[in-house]
Amino acid sequence: MCCIIYKPKGVQMPTLDTLNKVQRINHHGYGFVSSKHRCKTMDYQKFLVHLSKVGIEEECIIHMRWATHGSKCRKNCHPFVENGVYFAHNGVLPIQSVNDMTDSEIFFRSQVYPLVERYGYESEVTESFISATAGSSRFAMMYRGKVKLYGNYMKLNGVYYSNLRWL
Repeated sequence: MCCIIYKPKGVQMPTLDTLNKVQRINHHGYGFVSSKHRCKTMDYQKFLVHLSKVGIEEECIIHMRWATHGSKCRKNCHPFVENGVYFAHNGVLPIQSVNDMTDSEIFFRSQVYPLVERYGYESEVTESFISATAGSSRFAMMYRGKVKLYGNYMKLNGVYYSNLRWL
């Protein structure tokens, strides 16, 4: 069911041991976005090489996928992006897959991004809708380096995790 990891600015990246533990149970694709870097790939080693370029002074959202909707391919890796707004999801939404898109991508492109575009990334309308929709899901978004988390995250050593099933 995926795992989102959020590394705030000024906090060390999770250790390789931690990343490997998360990857063992979420190995259907990898992606991240930081203030200066981004990558989506099916290749874990390539993912690690790109992730190693993220500096301590960068915000970073990492997503490791366990496929529930859509095929196991690069285009279904998170985060999804539209005009600089990045979106990652951990959970299952009551949305039918269409054209091999994930429930997460359909939700982002059809509901979340239109609100951001119309009302703004930090608007009360956008915040209220995403918070109300989260339920047991977790969402992470980044726009112009500013990160927003929705749902219940656990914090370990300054890093936020959408779940700790990998422990």
